[in-house]
Amino acid sequence: MMFNYDKYDDAALVGLLREGNTEAFIELYNRYHPGIYKYICSFIKVPEMAEDLVQDVFLKIWSIREKINPTLSFQAYLYRISRNQAFKALKKIAADKDMRLRILLEFHQAIEGTDSKTSWDQYESILRSAINELPAQRQKIFRLCREEGKTYKEVSYELNISPNTVKEHMVLATRSIREYFYRYGDITFFAIFMAGF
Repeated sequence: MMFNYDKYDDAALVGLLREGNTEAFIELYNRYHPGIYKYICSFIKVPEMAEDLVQDVFLKIWSIREKINPTLSFQAYLYRISRNQAFKALKKIAADKDMRLRILLEFHQAIEGTDSKTSWDQYESILRSAINELPAQRQKIFRLCREEGKTYKEVSYELNISPNTVKEHMVLATRSIREYFYRYGDITFFAIFMAGF
């Protein structure tokens, strides 16, 4: 017998979901799919990849259903899982040159297609501003590695410091720039543009 679950609140649906109720799962999927898809697209930019990640999110929800606490916000839980899935995907993309190029192109088109005045140049300007805020030595190391494409070993030789020191400066520089993008830009742009660092 089919029940009408669209009148149930999230807590009731999660309670049923924990028991393995597939209709409750389908209702939650239908209820949250559009928002989760849009949210993941804000990170990934490629619609079919975002859709795959949505499916992954809901498969994860099903596989861990017994652990979900119905007294807590299901929506917040779902968006947290979605964010984690998107960031994992961005890490994989960063390691794949072809995919990275594809995402950059999608990102560029998305920017040009918006009604806002935001442009690709503005995002590069945010990156430059973030770099300019770094301490002098860190900024120099970052520019040598990132802009001139030098290896840690080459930079260590040029600046008469150890490769580990170069690496440490790059890790700290990347962290600072990421935080800057969280405040002033788009973290997806940072994740792709800074791939490999």
